[in-house]
Amino acid sequence: MQYAPKVIQQSSQKLELLEAFRGIAALLIVVFHATDLFNLKFNQRFLLSVFEFGDAGVDFFFVLSGFFLALSGASYIGNSGKAKDFLFKRCLRIYPVYWLISLCIIPIYFLVPSFGKGYETDIGVILKSLLLIPQAHPPILSVAWFLSHLVFFYLAFLLIILSPKIGYKLVLAGLWLSVLYSLIDILSGFQLRNNIHFFIDFIFSYYTLEFAAGCWVGHLFKKRQLTVSRSRLLLVIGCLSFVGFGLLDVYVFHTSSETSSIAHYYEFITYGLSSVLIVAGAAFLEKRRRLSVNKGLLTLGAASFSIYLTHYPILSVFTKAMEVVGITGLGLRTLVMVSMCVVTVLIGCVLHLSLEKKLILLFRDRLTYKRA
Repeated sequence: MQYAPKVIQQSSQKLELLEAFRGIAALLIVVFHATDLFNLKFNQRFLLSVFEFGDAGVDFFFVLSGFFLALSGASYIGNSGKAKDFLFKRCLRIYPVYWLISLCIIPIYFLVPSFGKGYETDIGVILKSLLLIPQAHPPILSVAWFLSHLVFFYLAFLLIILSPKIGYKLVLAGLWLSVLYSLIDILSGFQLRNNIHFFIDFIFSYYTLEFAAGCWVGHLFKKRQLTVSRSRLLLVIGCLSFVGFGLLDVYVFHTSSETSSIAHYYEFITYGLSSVLIVAGAAFLEKRRRLSVNKGLLTLGAASFSIYLTHYPILSVFTKAMEVVGITGLGLRTLVMVSMCVVTVLIGCVLHLSLEKKLILLFRDRLTYKRA
């Protein structure tokens, strides 16, 4: 999934391994939602529920987004004259494609209200969703909750650009408050997050800590060097722990089926830390040597933003169609759902290649012309 500039220069070398991991994370999220919809609609396990931990791909995206922002945003810090340029580029990367997909989905809730939960036709909700303003419930394009956090992180980084000394202090204070908030929630028996105002929970989310951890890795990447063996060790430990904790989650702890805060803390501690190791290991490894990365995974990584935004509504339609057609039998349903996952990913790739790039260029050229 792409939430920051995709091309990072380090000795004129692209970090293609991270791009490949981005594609894998996008696939995990697709199969996770397929698993969730399969269980919801048919009360059956999709692929033995092995990908029920696939939402951990989001934790990886937060860490990766922080890493890329630390690299691409460093040149802006202390140069307040570039603040508008920074915000312009970040918004350009997110909003055009997001608006296109959202505006295709919103009319469906007016035509078929039963598809939604009732709030999707409220004008206030629609406007907040389009602007990615946090709400008590997910935005109309539900997976865009991730983008609301991302916009918040960009605004926090904007403070550092405008005034590094004050900005760093405010951001650091916010991070410590996030840690304190989480500790209080744990001591309260995981009741604080469930009973406090949604905006407070949003501000002091543990996702902020994952994003900050990614920024820290990016800072180290610019300043330090690791040997190939140490980089490879970090990467292997990160991958094994990510998958291992995922399987423990699915088959032993069952936190993926929980909605309580303890389930989220499990994800934050296990997947968050594993993602830090993966990002650090992959980045430092490729900083040392040129790697040969599968072109298909690179394509998936480049298209991850489009895949992420489109996969859930597409899978929802496919699942409902399976229900209407009356496809029965676990084996046949599984085969059809696997096929639908493949089709969903292909649609995301086609959207990226045919529309996403062109839309960004169109907005950039038009807005740059007006600013000039």
